[in-house]
Amino acid sequence: MPNHFSRLSVAILLAGLSGQSLADTVLLRNGDKITGEIKSFDEAHLVIKPSYSPKISIERSAIKSFETTQNQHWSINRTLQDVSIKSSELDGFVQVNNKQIPISELVYSDRKSDSEWRYSGSVEAALDVTSHSKNTQKLHAKSDITAETLQWRHNLKSEVRYETEGNATKRNTIEGHYSLDYLISEHWLLRQEDYFQEDRLDFPISNYYAAIGPGYRFWGIGRDKLDFVVTYNHFWLDTQIFTYQLNAWASTLNYKQYWFDGVLETYADLQIAFPDTPTIDYISDSTFGLKYLLTQQIYLSFKYDINETKTSIRHVRDVSYNLGLGVNF
Repeated sequence: MPNHFSRLSVAILLAGLSGQSLADTVLLRNGDKITGEIKSFDEAHLVIKPSYSPKISIERSAIKSFETTQNQHWSINRTLQDVSIKSSELDGFVQVNNKQIPISELVYSDRKSDSEWRYSGSVEAALDVTSHSKNTQKLHAKSDITAETLQWRHNLKSEVRYETEGNATKRNTIEGHYSLDYLISEHWLLRQEDYFQEDRLDFPISNYYAAIGPGYRFWGIGRDKLDFVVTYNHFWLDTQIFTYQLNAWASTLNYKQYWFDGVLETYADLQIAFPDTPTIDYISDSTFGLKYLLTQQIYLSFKYDINETKTSIRHVRDVSYNLGLGVNF
């Protein structure tokens, strides 16, 4: 009987030690150490589940190093690898296959291959709340769909704008914007984009542009980002009377960041184009906005738009404010 009890005690002890040895470990810059199972590691936070408490979310900036005990799918510099991570003595680094890798290049991914697609999107209805001197109503309906792998990212945006003044329809337009990014590395990308707008009033006007050029991502992997892109654009303006074409160099800044564990999103999209015609100095479109999650899918939005065109004759500036309600999917 004592021998049986002794063997049982040893088995329990070994099982406990084995459970501890299989735990992932996160080393913090303040000297603390947390052990448990790493559940996720995105562009903002690492989430670990200790055996003694609920999940803990840790900001990237607080992590000195970490290690895992089993091979898992990690995105390293946008390349999917099935590896285990070892801690490093260097602040802000880990070891992968005996190489020092910056933590900033890592994201924990549940994807099984580089070519696996992920889809996300939203639909939204918004009301223009800009003050107007006349009885004007402006309604917007838009959608935003993204499909991406670790190397390719497709984005399709569409918007319908409807404006009335009294009983008269002042605007009825439909817009579509498609962009394709090829992610060369963690920072460099190549972008191709197309834009179409059609005004459906009595005197129809449509315009279109196609663009291509390189871009640089300053920071962010996945949802958070700060991208700068330079493109060469070709514009078409088509009416019932004439068709006009021109070329332009354009620079674009895309910013998006999530706060408070994803509850609040801030974003900005700025573009300025310099046409190769002496009569137009520049054309610029700027959007600043935020989204606040009410539930896991439903959000409130606020958007501030500034559109400017400066020519040799005049300077036109249009400003609008929009409040909206949308659904993520």
